[in-house]
Parts: sequence; structure tokens; C-alpha cells
Amino acid sequence: MIADDLAKTILITGASRGLGAALALRFARDGCALALCARSSEPLEKVASLCRDAGAQQVRTSCVDVSDAAIVRAWVDAVESWRPIDVVIANAGVFHGKRANGSLETLAEVTNMLRVNVEGALNVANAAMHSMRARREGRIVFVSSLAALQPLADAPAYSASKAALCAYAEALREYLRPENVGVTTVLPGHITTAQTAHHVGRRPMEISADAAAAMILRGISRGHEVIVFPKRLQWLIRLGRVLPLSLRARVNAPFRFHLGEH
Repeated sequence: MIADDLAKTILITGASRGLGAALALRFARDGCALALCARSSEPLEKVASLCRDAGAQQVRTSCVDVSDAAIVRAWVDAVESWRPIDVVIANAGVFHGKRANGSLETLAEVTNMLRVNVEGALNVANAAMHSMRARREGRIVFVSSLAALQPLADAPAYSASKAALCAYAEALREYLRPENVGVTTVLPGHITTAQTAHHVGRRPMEISADAAAAMILRGISRGHEVIVFPKRLQWLIRLGRVLPLSLRARVNAPFRFHLGEH
């Protein structure tokens, strides 16, 4: 449950499927008002309808390309004029990695990941923080990944994009602390989504999107600055980081993967 002193208006990017949709439904059950965006309108409207049925106060949807700063700022301003935003969840992201033939991400895919995963999240955060600072309340949530702690040899650009989010969130947290605006970083492991259906290889300790959303909501409601799960995988990663590269590569070998056809 969302605590009484926490936000009741939640803005979520990438809300049309996967973790974003699961988060929207979780907050809807708590009676929150939702501002949801994605790039595709049809699946987003389906999620919005489910959220209304689940108990959301109100739901507003918009098709937004988070990598376009001007469009993001206009959208956030429009939401702010509707209701003050209390929690922003920068969830929108894309994933590319090694193909079956062994080739890594193309340069175009690398650029796209950096624009959406990093620039998109920063666009949303920067558009929202102005009013939060003025009100001296609010929370910005960045959805990163355990790949930020253990970079994936089969998805180096994705790993770099999520590590960049962690660094930015840590710095922003300190910057906004005097103004009572919280910053939370979420570092999940494998989550069952449409994307993982194309992930050919082992996915240790994978959990459902709904279970992941429940843990994130609980962490936000408690004001946690970092939300990491599964905990056991986090500690295995930290232990692995002390190993020399040659040994760490041998440990990681059974978990290498490639992406199948979309």
C-alpha cells in the first residue's frame, strides 16, 4: 500500500506493457491517479482501461517519445496542470544484445538504447523536478538493472546505459536532498516480459512483472533510495566482482545468451 504521506499522482513512462503496465496496475489498486505514456496507443489504452477497472482515481494517457526533450516537457507540463505529480517513474527502455550469429548491437541500436534508456529518463526527470523542487516534495524513480552492477558481455551497450542511470541517480539524489525531493534507483534482475521471450539462454531467479512491481511499490512507499532484487543474485554479483576476470568469465559462461528473432 502507498503510505498516506506518499504520492497519489503517479507518472509512468513505458506503461503499455511489461513492468510499466504492472506498475500502473499496482498503483491503480491503491487508488492513485495515473499519467501513463508509451509510444503505441492501442496497448497503452488497454492498460489504462484495466487501471480504471482496478480502482485508479483517474487515468490520462499520451503517446510520447521520451527521447524528444521538447515533447516530454510539454507532456509533463500538461500533467502538472491537471494534477501535481508526486512520483515519476522513468521506466521506458529498450534492449538489444548479441544475435545468434555472434554479432553485437549495431551502432544504430546502441544509439537508440542510449537515447531512450539514458536521455529519455533524464528528459523526464528534468521536466518533472522543477515543480517538485518548488513544492519541496516528490520522488523520481529510475528503473535501472542489475546489469549496471554486473555488465553483460552479450549486451554491453545496454549494461552501459543502465550504469549511467545509476550514476546520474546517485548524483541527483544528493543534489535534491536539501529540497526534500527523493530519488530512487531500481535495479531488478530478470523479469518475465515480452522481451525475455526473445532471450535465448538461462535467466536465473526470473520473476513475474507483477511480483517485481509489488516490490518496487513497497520500496517507494517506504522511501527507499535503492531497490534491488532478487537479493541473492545481488550478493552473488558482488562476490563475483572480486574475482579476476578470467575466473569471473568462467563463472558467467553458463549464463551467456543471445537474442532470437523478434
